[in-house]
Amino acid sequence: MSHDHLMLVSLNRSFDDAKAHGIYQRINIYEKTRKYWSIAKFRAAKVDHVLGVYHGIVRSVLKVDNYEWTIYDEEKKVCFNKERCCFHGGLVANSPYLNKNVSDYPFGSGGAIRYISIEGNNW
Repeated sequence: MSHDHLMLVSLNRSFDDAKAHGIYQRINIYEKTRKYWSIAKFRAAKVDHVLGVYHGIVRSVLKVDNYEWTIYDEEKKVCFNKERCCFHGGLVANSPYLNKNVSDYPFGSGGAIRYISIEGNNW
């Protein structure tokens, strides 16, 4: 049976355009979901989907095609203190993960990332 390796990312700082500031201001849900994530390099290669989560609900699902590393946000002209991952792929509008409540998978104190593995899309 196949497994989906998911990376849940918190969009709580970027989802609401009126409240987002600095690097958290991004032009659309795709950009909010795909970058800039501070993760271990070995983790990036394992991620099948990045799920953008806002207040416990999956608001976006990115099917990962590839990824790259950067230390600089060109739009905001900000340097990061270590490399961050930017995923590339496409948003999946009909994903079974979209609009799911993932409150059972908390991010932890101050965390913005959570990894989970789902067997055969069975949530």
